[in-house]
Amino acid sequence: MTRSTIWRRAAAVLAVGALAAVGAAGAAQAAPIIDPATTGSIVVHKRLNPTGTLLPGNGLPDASAPGTPLEGIEFDVQRITTVDLTTTAGWTAANGYAANPSTISAGDLAPATTQTTAGAGGTATFSPLVVGAYLVTEQLTPAQVADGLTPAPPFVVTVPMTHPTDLDTWIYDVNVYPKNLQSTVTKTVDDGPDTTYQVGDRIGWTVTTQVPAQTTTQFVFKDVLVEQLEVTAPVADTVAVTVGATTLVPTTDYTIDADALADDNTLVVRLTPAGLVKLNDRVGTTDKIALAFTTTVLSLPTNGVIENTATVFPNDSFPETGPGITTPPVVSRFGEINILKRDSATNTPLAAAEFKVFASEADASAYAADPVANADRALTAQQNGTGALVSTFVTGADGTVSITGLRASNWQDGVRLTDSTTFQNYWLLETKAPTGYELATAPIGAITVLYDQNAPTVLPHGDITVPNVGKPELPLTGGQIATGVFGLLGALVLTGGVLLVIRARRQGARG
Repeated sequence: MTRSTIWRRAAAVLAVGALAAVGAAGAAQAAPIIDPATTGSIVVHKRLNPTGTLLPGNGLPDASAPGTPLEGIEFDVQRITTVDLTTTAGWTAANGYAANPSTISAGDLAPATTQTTAGAGGTATFSPLVVGAYLVTEQLTPAQVADGLTPAPPFVVTVPMTHPTDLDTWIYDVNVYPKNLQSTVTKTVDDGPDTTYQVGDRIGWTVTTQVPAQTTTQFVFKDVLVEQLEVTAPVADTVAVTVGATTLVPTTDYTIDADALADDNTLVVRLTPAGLVKLNDRVGTTDKIALAFTTTVLSLPTNGVIENTATVFPNDSFPETGPGITTPPVVSRFGEINILKRDSATNTPLAAAEFKVFASEADASAYAADPVANADRALTAQQNGTGALVSTFVTGADGTVSITGLRASNWQDGVRLTDSTTFQNYWLLETKAPTGYELATAPIGAITVLYDQNAPTVLPHGDITVPNVGKPELPLTGGQIATGVFGLLGALVLTGGVLLVIRARRQGARG
């Protein structure tokens, strides 16, 4: 982040002490004459996450200043070489720079002196300092930014400044209390029962952080979705932003970047000025701001793990072109059921057996009772992990088939389940038996698709062997016997006919 960029954001966050320097300008001319030979100091007291109403500092130590003392924060102090505090023009210039530090030319700044806050008070002391106006700039490390720290904007301090109550006295040792905000951003996943069973189903995600402790002119959510997900259409109906108990209004309070969604599969939600008013109304409270949205599962990675993070840019100190505050990864896990179909007597693999899979035994039984009316109860997945989603799974020549794309039984809402009574189990129904074999008589289950935390890269799975009993041979129906009998009777009839003919001929000869 460039210094000029930081300066332009100075108005976004109040750096306590800067206004104190501005306020000193008007009173300075009524105080005794400044002694240019006297040196002073700037004592930085760093505070984290202040609460309540923040007041401008007055240059004096303040044991009641809100926030937790924070050590390990680096500051640069640079004298503004063009400001002469022994003149009215100098104080006028200091006032202008305090109001807008970005107007200070880099060529008008002396080399920086650097100190890091330390100790129980989180302080850094810059001393000795000659009389003048100084630019104070906080320098956060990349690790501190990644940890969610929001830097205080640069601010201007004069040495000396007028005492807040003894208006004829100068303070040469000036105490300032710049504040840091630390945002903790979390992301949760909702892939539990009634929402997510299979590829093609929906997964809900929620990104949450606290309302800023100080007013802001920017707030942006950004979620770079993995290729296995897409925001469920219509997008406007599946995205929602809340501040505390208030649900923000789409378009009016926030916008969704359609181009980013179309080009990069990235969901970007920005608060509008109207939305920022509602957010800033809750500054200093314990309220949360949250983005909730729904995605559709398009496919699976090879390990069955759909992982995602989100990033928040909570104020101007976090431009979208730089790093924001990113959530820890959150995952949803999918696996498969592996079926082996075999002859119950010989263990011979059986091909051409057909199965359907269901999310409950009741669904499987309902389908068995009325396949037409309950066709939509059957789950869809990939057969053997490839191709289009299907609802019928057919064993191959080796007697096996895999139903790939079922949510892991023991992983839900981003955590591993240990209580088996809470597992999402599955049931199979054999809908067509191999030729010469009987169908399975009832739904087969419960089947668990287990995630193994000791082998996290292995696809969660459940293995099941389904034996088939051959059809028993029935007694002969008599078909061959009947043919023989009728043949014999026919022969007898024919023989009888011949005899009758012969007999009639004999009788005719006699007459």
